[in-house]
Amino acid sequence: MKVAAIVPALNEEKNIGRVLKVLIESKDLNEVIVVDDGSTDNTSGISREMGAKVIRLEKIGGSGKANAMKEGIKNTDADIIVFFDADLTGLTNKHVSDLIKPVIEDRAVMAVGLRERYLGIGNFLVKIDPLLAIAGERAMKRFVFENIPEEFLKGFTVETALNFYCKINNLPVAYIFLKGLNMVVKEKKWGFWKGFRNRVKMINEIIKIRFLILFNKDKFKNV
Repeated sequence: MKVAAIVPALNEEKNIGRVLKVLIESKDLNEVIVVDDGSTDNTSGISREMGAKVIRLEKIGGSGKANAMKEGIKNTDADIIVFFDADLTGLTNKHVSDLIKPVIEDRAVMAVGLRERYLGIGNFLVKIDPLLAIAGERAMKRFVFENIPEEFLKGFTVETALNFYCKINNLPVAYIFLKGLNMVVKEKKWGFWKGFRNRVKMINEIIKIRFLILFNKDKFKNV
């Protein structure tokens, strides 16, 4: 089965190199695609130099992470899609292998990576509610993404929509603890106030979609 990694990126020239180094070297991946979502820096140039296929979206400032993910899928015929954020720290080949393995072995239609967090809070939250597994690192059979209703492929809501689709259709999902994996926090990357505003925006969108999907359950059910 062909496996493609898709990395949505917006102004990530300082971070994307260390992520791509691992992905390009991975023997578990057949293709690495960077979707540059309107960057004004050298994200595209660095990605090409490192050997990734680059899809450049022209809307300056970005069309949204979900749209970038969708464009990445359009540009590959891979059976299995693996998404990675562009600002990860500590990514290893083992993380990549561990994430893909349950899907390759047909034990799950989606595997969600749980980053290392204080006191194992990621594992705790998933046990309370699987919809809270909103990390960007996840492998899936491509039909999972392709069956998400278009109106839910926006902004920061896509991960919750993917979780809900699997839950309502009783599809098996694996949760993989990725020890040592983390990311550059928004406040550090963009400055405190801009980072804080983006964090609040993300939280608001995640709360909003939880209410929306409850009123649109039938749209997520397989026919």
